[in-house]
Amino acid sequence: MLNKIMSKKISKILLDRYKYLLKSLFPANDPAFMIIGAQKAGTSSLYHYLSQHPKISGSNPKEVGYFHRDRHFGKTITDYRTSFRGLRSRSHFEATPAYLYHPNVAPAIYYSYPSMKFIVVLREPGKRAYSAWNHYRNLFESGRYKKAVLEKPTLPGNELASKLFENRTKFPSFRECIDIELEIINSDTEFEPGILRRGLYLKQLEEYWKYFSKDQFLVLGFKDLTDNLEASLKKITDFLGVQSFDIDSVANEARNQRTYTEPMLPEDRNFLDNFYETPNKKLFDAIGRLNW
Repeated sequence: MLNKIMSKKISKILLDRYKYLLKSLFPANDPAFMIIGAQKAGTSSLYHYLSQHPKISGSNPKEVGYFHRDRHFGKTITDYRTSFRGLRSRSHFEATPAYLYHPNVAPAIYYSYPSMKFIVVLREPGKRAYSAWNHYRNLFESGRYKKAVLEKPTLPGNELASKLFENRTKFPSFRECIDIELEIINSDTEFEPGILRRGLYLKQLEEYWKYFSKDQFLVLGFKDLTDNLEASLKKITDFLGVQSFDIDSVANEARNQRTYTEPMLPEDRNFLDNFYETPNKKLFDAIGRLNW
């Protein structure tokens, strides 16, 4: 049994290396569009669906992160373009949900790619916040936070590691995380942790609209993907100007789903409803209601 498991692992490693070497023979490209968010709103699943289109190629890795992270630590736009190796005739893209929320990303993208198209998937912000907390809790309890959070270089204002992960034997509850963020939310000196603020979508979109026209954006609701994938993919291909999907050929299993140890407490749900009531109304006034 152990030999079979080891054999499968070795085969996968060899296959991954073969795919990497094969892809390295193709030229680097510029992206034609980006999925920029939101965090915990189905971007991994959407990346997987779009990568199956015969005229669309996803980046390697899925979340390149150049515009919010790598360019601050010595990488160049030439390095960035190597994440999109493939045929020139394809529309290349990345899916980095941090781009929607992180400061100064919009002007950085505009400087390099003023004609970029953007796909944004928005999830009801209270559910998104709880999902983000559950994701961080899972990272902590599995021990994977050391590689995913603590070992990565961070920008000034990113206090996610120190606020939520460092010097703890137990991950803070959802309410504790909310209270941690509420303490810093008025100072506006930190952008992470952003469990609450990542759900203030209009503010994030407005930052992009300073540089890009609204017709460069396609905004979908999270439930558009989960409840009516075929119609959502048709909207996307129309937006990108490529042929429609053969929906019967799409492997449409969801990605990055996690179990919850407990449901959200009613008092926390009430707090979130009040916190997001006015921001959500302003968002809907600006872009229309969403199926999120």
